[in-house]
Amino acid sequence: MAENQLAAKQTSTVAQVKKLLAEENYKQKFQDVLGQKAPQFMATIVNVVTASNKLKKCDPNSIMAAAFVAASFDLPIDSNLGFSALVPYDKSVQDSSGKWHKVSLAQFQMMYKGFIQLAIRSGQYEKMNCSEVYEDELVSYNPITGECEFVTDFRSCAHRMSGETDKIVGYYAWFRLKSGFTKELFMSKSEIVNHATKYSQAYKYDLNYNKESSKWSTDFDAMAKKTVIKLLLSKWGILSVDMQKAIVDDQKTYDENGEGSYGDNQPVIETAEDPFENRNIEEDMPDFLKEPAKEDYEEIDITA
Repeated sequence: MAENQLAAKQTSTVAQVKKLLAEENYKQKFQDVLGQKAPQFMATIVNVVTASNKLKKCDPNSIMAAAFVAASFDLPIDSNLGFSALVPYDKSVQDSSGKWHKVSLAQFQMMYKGFIQLAIRSGQYEKMNCSEVYEDELVSYNPITGECEFVTDFRSCAHRMSGETDKIVGYYAWFRLKSGFTKELFMSKSEIVNHATKYSQAYKYDLNYNKESSKWSTDFDAMAKKTVIKLLLSKWGILSVDMQKAIVDDQKTYDENGEGSYGDNQPVIETAEDPFENRNIEEDMPDFLKEPAKEDYEEIDITA
């Protein structure tokens, strides 16, 4: 009986998504941002939801809202392509009686190819790349200066060619602007894991209970590449309006009014510390007098 109810609910979700896509206001919204590509993109939404049992459990309005964010960046939502994805997320909510229960919502998530694509469109970048780094490819890494040294002859490196993923020691991203400015970022595998466990509740849950509910668990490599390219671009790159918006919108869930909020992942907020700051006075100040922190949204959890 329970299985039949679940199947009915999943079928209902797909049917509701199709019904929403048939409404003129949704057709017009996608037409406005995608033009002639709108019908194909809308068909992809149905295909993506139909192919994912987890998305079939999500609120249809959150699916549509997340898909529209992807459309606004003109990025495909098939996660296999690596540009962006609709990712299910379980959120605890309190009903009118005070009881807590979980609802499944769809998040919009950028993927590493999506960030690269937006950077290319900006016209500011001459070259860029991100990659996993194998043990026999890395000569040295200075965490203070951020400089890396790799072998010069990769023909002698066997780990990558033989697909020994257990020999991956870190992840690397690099770009060169048309002005000639270059910047690189290397993060060791342990740094990536620490980052994921700090900012992804789903991944922390997976590690604690030996589950695979997070994209970090099912596709660690893609998540790690997204982490280094997103952090590199957000800290050192020239950000177009679309790139700025993508960094902010990444991994938000949206309600039927288009209001976005972070679920599993919270944005990292970095503030410069004043060595002369009187911390006791600051702590005693009312909130409306305190200076708001400058937000620098960084990586947290990609794809599904």
